[in-house]
Parts: sequence; structure tokens; C-alpha cells
Amino acid sequence: MITWLQWGSRHLRWLMLILPVALSACAPQTVLVKRYEPPVDAAGQACLKTCEDDLAACQARCKTERDACEAGAETRARENLPRALDDYATALERYRIDLLFWRLNNWHGGLFYSPYHPRWSPFFYYGYDWYEPPPMAPAGPPTLASEIARARAACRRDCGCQGPYEACFLRCGGRIIEEERPVGSAADAPAQ
Repeated sequence: MITWLQWGSRHLRWLMLILPVALSACAPQTVLVKRYEPPVDAAGQACLKTCEDDLAACQARCKTERDACEAGAETRARENLPRALDDYATALERYRIDLLFWRLNNWHGGLFYSPYHPRWSPFFYYGYDWYEPPPMAPAGPPTLASEIARARAACRRDCGCQGPYEACFLRCGGRIIEEERPVGSAADAPAQ
């Protein structure tokens, strides 16, 4: 017979595990926003103009490299497709073997094991049986479209232009103020 104290302590432990997770979901969501304050003197403004020119040149170079990378994505995808199909065939064969051994294990009570996934466990020696879930099937076969998408995703999106710009901005006498603002507020876009 379970007393209220035993019932309460068991449920209290679960509550103590779940409560922090539930409360963290209610925490306010914030985003870090940078506010740029440019220098006020003429020399600082001239210096800032060179920083902005360098930033624009870096971003233009980055866009050119990204466009060239995305333009060559189809060629790279056509070259990689046979290898990806071979890898898929290997994964499919491995899955077929694993599934065969999984079915044999479930049919014969665990006497067989796959050469890819041996079943050694201390429970095996003491006569306890455990349930092993079926192996996961590989994802669908690669297609030219999926390989093109993968090649395009490998193209670099960020060329690291912002870091040197911010260093130059500070060198010219400007200030960068970082603020945390609530997500969805009207002023969460960085002002420049």
C-alpha cells in the first residue's frame, strides 16, 4: 500500500525534473542588437568613409565568389552524383543485411548478430532479453536536384566582412553599443 508520503515524494521528484524545463520556456526571448554611433569629427567621418568603401568591396567580392560557386554547383553535382549513388547502394546493402539479422534475432530470440552491429551486453550472459529496435533505412536515393542543393548549400554565405568593418569603425573613433532587446520589438533591427 502506497502512502501519501511515498506517492508525493515520487511525484515531487518528477516535478522537480520537469519544472525547470517548463519555466525556462516562459523566459523572455531577447536578441542582441548592435547600435553604431559614428564619430563626430571630420577626420573620423573621412576615416569612416574608407571603412564603408572597404565593407562594400568585401561584400561585392563575397557576392561574386558566391555567385561563381552557385553557378558551378550543377557541374560539381553531376561529378559527385555517381559517387553518391554508390554510397547509397552501399548503405542500402548494409541496411538489408542489418534488417535480415534483426529479423533472425527476433525470430530466434537473439542468437544471431549483424557483423556491422554486434550485440554484446552483460544482460545476454544472465539470460535477460531486451528489445532491439529495427535498423533505420537510409534516406532516399540521391538525385541530381538534391546534389545541386547540397553543392549550393556548401557555398560560403558569410565572408567575414563585418568583423574588419567593426574594427575599422572603432579605429576611426566610432562606438558600437550592444543591447539586448525583446524579440519582436520594433527596434530589434540594427541601426547604422
